[in-house]
Amino acid sequence: MKKIIYVFEKIESGAYVLAQIAAFIMMLLTSADAAMRYIVHKPIVGAYEFSESYLMVIIIFLSMSYVMKEKGHIRIDIFIEKMPKKFVEFLDRIYLLLAAAFMFALGYQGMVMTDDAIINNYVSSGLIKWPTWASVIWVPIGAYLFTLRLVFEFVQSLLPNKEKLYEERDRNIS
Repeated sequence: MKKIIYVFEKIESGAYVLAQIAAFIMMLLTSADAAMRYIVHKPIVGAYEFSESYLMVIIIFLSMSYVMKEKGHIRIDIFIEKMPKKFVEFLDRIYLLLAAAFMFALGYQGMVMTDDAIINNYVSSGLIKWPTWASVIWVPIGAYLFTLRLVFEFVQSLLPNKEKLYEERDRNIS
């Protein structure tokens, strides 16, 4: 199991690096577009649409799993602090299973949409005819990575004495 998690975390980290690259490209593109708009009065055609429909999708979906691994998602603890620990653990397990099922369904629907966009050669309706499959393909990739992360977290929560599956994370936390 540890070998599978090791390989998965390498893929997850690679996806996160791609999300960081997309964020950097979006920053450069937005800055260049603003500069062109105000200096020479000619914005970069399609910059907004490309950032919105392609780069943001990459940033969001390819970073979800890594952020979950790093415990970076928002969590509201106001009620949890007052509940019994066993009940909170039970709720966490239920959440992990429901979230995994939801993300799997989202990934499946994204896969269907990607397949449909490729087969029918769909393009965007803006000034530049971007292929839509290049936008929606990141949804199933990110959703399935997140699904696996949620399943791993669920399995981790069931192990006695919280046996460590995540060697790399354990080293980074301490």
